[in-house]
Amino acid sequence: MLIAALDIGGTKMAACIANASGPLLRVTQATQRSGPPDSIARQGLRLIDTCCEQLGIDPALVDRLGVSSCGPFALRDGLLGFMPPNLCGGLAKGDDLPNDWTFLPLESILRERFSTVSIVNDCVAGLHGERALAHAPANTIYVTWSTGIGFGLCVDGHILNGKANNAGHASHMLLTDDEAARCGCGNQGDLEGLL
Repeated sequence: MLIAALDIGGTKMAACIANASGPLLRVTQATQRSGPPDSIARQGLRLIDTCCEQLGIDPALVDRLGVSSCGPFALRDGLLGFMPPNLCGGLAKGDDLPNDWTFLPLESILRERFSTVSIVNDCVAGLHGERALAHAPANTIYVTWSTGIGFGLCVDGHILNGKANNAGHASHMLLTDDEAARCGCGNQGDLEGLL
């Protein structure tokens, strides 16, 4: 059995092909920031194809996909997409984003190729790994501090996912009206802008 994994971040995207023994190959690339709204999901598919090509594997043999991604997420027609302010220039009208995206389809595009798709917030994915490998306590906060800031939450041994997988997504929560606290997404006074 072969599975694919994608990690979608505000700066880079990584793809991996693995079997039951572990990872076979990983490739990374800067996350695309222009084109139509489905550009990021399609970039992920191309990265998976690159892995398969380098391994000499027919992409049709890979039927399962796990995705860890920056958020927040939203449901459209029952399928997960995402709207990360660090990628969607149409949300807060940030200067540094060359697009007018407000929603990025994800699950609908990935299901065109894969029969099984599992999508979680990247912080929750990190928390799962921490709990599995480091035997983290029953009450744990996992913090990701990268292009964005996010949290994975575990309470009484239960990892919280929340509505549309958004539990712990607090980086763009407005905390002050301080104009000097400008975030890369264009917001003023959110957590990322303050830090």
